[in-house]
Formats: sequence, C-alpha cells, structure tokens
Amino acid sequence: MVGHSCRFLKRVLASRRVVVGAALLAITLPCVGCGKGGAARVPVHPVAGAVKFRGQAMNGAFVALHPKNPTDGVPAPRASVAPDGTFTLSTHDGNDGAPEGEYVVTVQWYKPVKVGKDVVGGPNVLPPKYASASTSDLKITVAAGENHLKPILLR
Repeated sequence: MVGHSCRFLKRVLASRRVVVGAALLAITLPCVGCGKGGAARVPVHPVAGAVKFRGQAMNGAFVALHPKNPTDGVPAPRASVAPDGTFTLSTHDGNDGAPEGEYVVTVQWYKPVKVGKDVVGGPNVLPPKYASASTSDLKITVAAGENHLKPILLR
C-alpha cells in the first residue's frame, strides 16, 4: 500500500511540474523580444488631431505619419480614428505621441461591409492619393511639447 501511495504521489508531483512549466512558458514566451533592447527610444511628444472626409467623421480610419527624414529603428507614428473623428498618435506605446520633425500624413478608411452574415473590411473609400506618402499632400510638423493639429479635412 505504501509503494502504491508513493507512485501516486510521484505522478501527481510530475504532472504538477508539467502544468507549472507550461504555465510559466505561456506567461514568459509572449515577452520574448519585448525588452527595451540596446537602442534608446527616441523622445516623443503628445499629438492629437481630427480628420474628416466630406464633413463626415471616419470611425476606424487609419492615420500614419511618414517622416521626411527617417531614423533607423524608429517606428512610424500611427493612430486609429475614434467615432467622433479625433485621433491621438502612438509611436512606442499607446497614445505616447510622435518624435519631433516634419511628416507626410497618409489616411486609409476601409468601411465595413456585410458579406453574408460576416462584416469585413471593404475597399479604401478615400481618394487613392491619401494612401501613399509619395502622393499625399497632407503635411504636419511635430514640435517639442503638446501638439494639437489643425483638423484635416479630406475631399
């Protein structure tokens, strides 16, 4: 009886180690590569704005800034447009802003369409010139400190 209890206890402990190991792996694996790395982050400054197309707020549109003088390793500032047409830019973390500099702005808006019972992203409903940094005529400058952009009105 004692031998049976010892075998049972060993199996329980072994299975616990597997469960604990799997849990630790599940917790730590997503963090691989999440560290600060060797490169220092470029300082960013808060940037908020609004964008409308033909007077309409563009809920879910995507705004991206393309630096005129790109810096290696610095992600492009970007934002999703809120239901009221406003946006707050993010570079490293949510709503942290953008580095100082001059930018070309691109905007894309994939309005949802119903396909059968599903809702999927439809085609970009904005004029194609706003989708590319090489054709967009939208330009902004981000300065040190808080930046409140003039409304971007697309036609």
